[in-house]
Amino acid sequence: MALHKSLLETIADKGSRLREVRKDLLRQVPGQTQRWFQGPDGCDLFLWYGGPGALSQVQATFEGRVVEWSKAEGLRTGRLVSFNPLRPLDDRGKLELDARPDAETLQLARVLLESVQVDELTMMLVRKQLGLR
Repeated sequence: MALHKSLLETIADKGSRLREVRKDLLRQVPGQTQRWFQGPDGCDLFLWYGGPGALSQVQATFEGRVVEWSKAEGLRTGRLVSFNPLRPLDDRGKLELDARPDAETLQLARVLLESVQVDELTMMLVRKQLGLR
């Protein structure tokens, strides 16, 4: 299925607007470092490192979708399900994973990540782990 040109342009624009959040604002976990790139409308890129330069998890969220990779789980895609304020005790914002990686979501992630203004080495690592070379 061909993706609509305006959707691809929107994703590319959001990718180009991702900016790194200051490290001192992130939750500190001993032995682990994090990077968070925040953009408009729930567009985010999260990177977790288990050691110097050792990427252990990647998560990109955009347009209600998610692509993530971790050493433990491998590559996964899914949808972000919003919190329902009418059922606050029963319903929490959550991730619903696809049975197998969704090709359209991966194609959109490729467009997003090609537009991110982050050092090329980091982005090469991220694209490699997500299978988006």
